[in-house]
Amino acid sequence: MQKRILLIDDEPSLRRSLSLGLNQRGIEVDLSENGINALKKIDLYKKNEITLDTVILDIQLPDIDGIKLGKIIKSKYPNTSMIYITGYADKLEETEIDDLKVDAFLEKPFDADDLTAEINRILEKKPKTPNKEIEEKKEEKTVAAYMLLKVDPKADFFAVYKKLYFMENVLYCDATKGDIDIFLLVQSDSIEKCKELFEKEIRSMDGIKEAEFLPVSVPMMTDNIKEIINSAGISLSNEIPSLGAVRDSSQSVCSYVLVEVEREKIEDIYPILKLTENVVYCDFISGKFNLIMMVSGTHFGQIDKFLENKLVNLEGVVKIKEYPIINIYEM
Repeated sequence: MQKRILLIDDEPSLRRSLSLGLNQRGIEVDLSENGINALKKIDLYKKNEITLDTVILDIQLPDIDGIKLGKIIKSKYPNTSMIYITGYADKLEETEIDDLKVDAFLEKPFDADDLTAEINRILEKKPKTPNKEIEEKKEEKTVAAYMLLKVDPKADFFAVYKKLYFMENVLYCDATKGDIDIFLLVQSDSIEKCKELFEKEIRSMDGIKEAEFLPVSVPMMTDNIKEIINSAGISLSNEIPSLGAVRDSSQSVCSYVLVEVEREKIEDIYPILKLTENVVYCDFISGKFNLIMMVSGTHFGQIDKFLENKLVNLEGVVKIKEYPIINIYEM
């Protein structure tokens, strides 16, 4: 199961580098630049019944003392592991450092490998006692994941595409232009089963050169933002966020668009894109690119204009990559 981590630090460069490094290692990271923002996120976790595995907490924050904040978080999430970090260990008493080492204590500078090792070490020691009621509720849900595939140039592209298209659990199978050849959207009753399908059947398939697995989830948002989106008739359910999308290829063309957004800006940008008219759907994913959209238009020039004039100008958007969908029978 994917780990969810909250990183609290006031250094933007450190938040960004560690976030990218942990995402590449399959760890979902939420970011907070100060204590107040972190407490707001903690409350959202509780309201959304989201499990928080580990908190990485700088003990020198601009607003709240990090050690005091750690105690507050522990009172709300007693089973959450804490990793305290600092660049000023020389200013701490030895007894203070010993107290902080209950779970883990890292001195700056350190990198994503060091942090991943500590996270894995802590979580491996944790007893695995899942709540049966929660597990039963999870089994009732249907979840989704994207799989981004590159096909070996020597392989029979049509044969590979056809096999994927008719595979069980595949919702959408689209051939695209660019450095990704095929976008798959798959469904199952758990992310673990989606991952198993990816590992055992798709990644190892003859003709697949490279493959990337991107689970779909819903970012945390305040209740008023949720109400605005839901009032527009757009579902925020974890159960296949994109299934309600209507795709009429006879009337329009479509492109997949991968969007890298600063983590702190997701709550602002995600609802804007969900409510944009020519965005067929917008899903929150894990990885360097944290949003994946399908954008439609009467022609690809119209899609390009939307990307250039609106999307790239949204504050917090770092990078976008477009993948026009092509008619497999016109290749």
